[in-house]
Amino acid sequence: MPQDRREQYYHERVKESGPNYPEFDLLSTKVVLDLIYTYDVLHQIVSRYMASFGLSKSTLNILMLLRHGPEEGMQLHDLGELLLVSRANITGLIDHLEEKGYVKRVVDVTDRRARYARITKKGEGLLDDFMPLHYRNVRSLTQDLTDREKETLLELLKKTRTSLTMHSEQCETREACVSNV
Repeated sequence: MPQDRREQYYHERVKESGPNYPEFDLLSTKVVLDLIYTYDVLHQIVSRYMASFGLSKSTLNILMLLRHGPEEGMQLHDLGELLLVSRANITGLIDHLEEKGYVKRVVDVTDRRARYARITKKGEGLLDDFMPLHYRNVRSLTQDLTDREKETLLELLKKTRTSLTMHSEQCETREACVSNV
């Protein structure tokens, strides 16, 4: 595996420049940097094998939601609310999946204005081919962690998400950041 210099590089830059700012906290900054860095490493690995199936995070997420959702399908706005990835252009994502034959749009018989997306047999077949590889890869990628370490990491990630959500409104704009100081 090629050497990735990013972690060391950014940690050194943070140690050098951070203390120039009174708000600087080394550990908090390292946590955020390492979360971003870890996500990027994982994203690159997963995206590579997903692409071999013609999938992206968004398209896989949609197919999984549709497969395990209501039998009649899901409205696009409901899909957008449940996505774990960017909600941008849900219509374009559904268009793409529909062109490939993985999803079809259905009109609600009781409300002709309502449109649903429903997974097709071809979409289910794609998931049946992809998911065993994905789960094997996930197990392999995390094999150096014990079950207890995985449980601890899950607890810490949940606590981090809660903290991020609770405090995110404090600095949504430049003006809000300045007024909170």
